[in-house]
Amino acid sequence: MPKDRLAEVLERYEAVIGLEIHTEVTATNTKMFCGCPVAFGGEPNTRVCPVCLGMPGALPVPNEAAIEWTLLAGLATNCDIALWSQFHRKQYFYPDMPKDYQISQYDLPFASGGALEVEVDGEGVAQRIDFGGAVAAVGPEAHPEDGGYRATIGITRIHLEEDTGKMIHVGGSEGRIAGATHSLVDFNRAGTPLMELVSEPDIRTPEEARRFAQKLRSIWLALGVSDCSMEEGSMRVDGNVSIRPRGETELGTKSEVKNMNSFKALHDALAYEIVRQAELLDTGGRVVQETRHWDAGARRTSALRSKEEAHDYRYFPEPDMVPFRFEPAWIASLAEKLPELPDARRERYTTDFDLPKHDASMLSADFALACYFEDAVALAGVDRAKQIANWMLGELAALLNAEAIEIGDTRVTPAMLAEMVGLIEEGAISGKQAKEVFADMAATGDAPGAIVAARGMKQVSDTDAIESVVHGVLEANPNEVASYRAGKTGVMGFFVGAVMREMRGQGNPQVINEVLRRMLGG
Repeated sequence: MPKDRLAEVLERYEAVIGLEIHTEVTATNTKMFCGCPVAFGGEPNTRVCPVCLGMPGALPVPNEAAIEWTLLAGLATNCDIALWSQFHRKQYFYPDMPKDYQISQYDLPFASGGALEVEVDGEGVAQRIDFGGAVAAVGPEAHPEDGGYRATIGITRIHLEEDTGKMIHVGGSEGRIAGATHSLVDFNRAGTPLMELVSEPDIRTPEEARRFAQKLRSIWLALGVSDCSMEEGSMRVDGNVSIRPRGETELGTKSEVKNMNSFKALHDALAYEIVRQAELLDTGGRVVQETRHWDAGARRTSALRSKEEAHDYRYFPEPDMVPFRFEPAWIASLAEKLPELPDARRERYTTDFDLPKHDASMLSADFALACYFEDAVALAGVDRAKQIANWMLGELAALLNAEAIEIGDTRVTPAMLAEMVGLIEEGAISGKQAKEVFADMAATGDAPGAIVAARGMKQVSDTDAIESVVHGVLEANPNEVASYRAGKTGVMGFFVGAVMREMRGQGNPQVINEVLRRMLGG
């Protein structure tokens, strides 16, 4: 869908978006109500027991660690922690739900009333039509430093529940049930602790939704509560979206979009849905409250089923577990376990390492990237932090994208990057040579010093050696020398190139320039 189509719709309609973000608590070793291990994949139906299969008479025992992780998540997102809470049964039938009900939470979640601030800059700013770049009493706050804005997104609640099993539809398109010849069910995932965060409908653009989900993921990773793998389904995002004519306050009919397994899919699915609803209203149609599926291949949503209301689930308190009472002192002790969160880390990078805000934001948003950066700086020295950041956000990021790997999977270790930056700073290799060394490190895993020695790449900075080469180049090109001395200084590039060729690319460019200027000036 063209960007200008979304922009045209947002000129006339305001989107109202709320997110439901499910995150598996993979930090726990066992499932929510039994001792079965938590892990991705494996032989189907091998990590199951009578409890997570819902056998008659099997009783659930709550996972204390999962509850603590959920409370920490609430504290990290500025939520109030309930002093009294309990689980409920949510009734619905689906083949991947062996008990025919899900143990979840209803009106007494563990955490509620939180908020996160998201920053939007770059092209994403244009989607916020009502943002004129000025600080508003209500709505986004301008951020003149980069032309962006900050918006506060409320968090309604964070509750804990058990995950379902997994259906595998065979023969259909993209794993969907439509067109499938048969379906298989794997209960290995059933019973995995699952946090669900429900946002307030404070989000107004697909870009804000993407930034909110990205920020939440970075916080969960900093806490260590989950691996947040969207590809493996340990973090899943559903979007509730409606539109209303600008200036009106009454909410439109919402649809829920599912199956968004990447931040790009989240953005694109919401953008599609906003335009789809606008086209319906513009042609006299009406939006139906329903759940819709995002087809990433076709880049469109399609109807799945009518949307349920809360009363359809017939919630009632879980009779096999007593409610929970938390003491304020215990919650305070839990709060002391909070690690440094991404916003605080970004501020530290700008003050301690003097990084630009963009660099600090990029590095602090990803916990693994931040750990790599700090390890490299610890070895290279604080005065080389900017150079480390440049290489990480340049060559290293390009490598990770090209090979579709995480930073922990690359052969280039923090120690290698620190050593290579040191070689550049000491003048042993040029920046151009460093790119060749980096590519070699990534391919072989060899240390940069060994690569430089093996390939005879050490940069020549010896003035006498360079003067000798420069002398020969000037003698061989008397016409160019005369031109330079007549004022055509543009031929300096010709001389530098000639000297570098003579030295097979190993001359120090800075020293070559200094020697050339001195000898040509004479």
